[in-house]
Amino acid sequence: MSKVIVHRHAAKYLKRLPRDTKQRIKNTLVQLEQNPLDQPGIKHMAGEWNGYHRIRAGKLRIIYWFDEKEDVVYVDHIGPRGDVYK
Repeated sequence: MSKVIVHRHAAKYLKRLPRDTKQRIKNTLVQLEQNPLDQPGIKHMAGEWNGYHRIRAGKLRIIYWFDEKEDVVYVDHIGPRGDVYK
């Protein structure tokens, strides 16, 4: 089981979300904790995001990278599709 570390900007965004959306994100993070690379809906990113992965949680995207040596998932961004890639 991996450890999940959420960046402070992503955590701040998460705190502002409605309760049901926040719970959906937390459920997705628990799934990432169990299996960070082999979940339905995970996409490997390219270009400037090379090495990162994304997963959908409703209309939001969670952008993260996985350190296999440390067995840690680092969540860098949480946000709507149009804003998270900027």
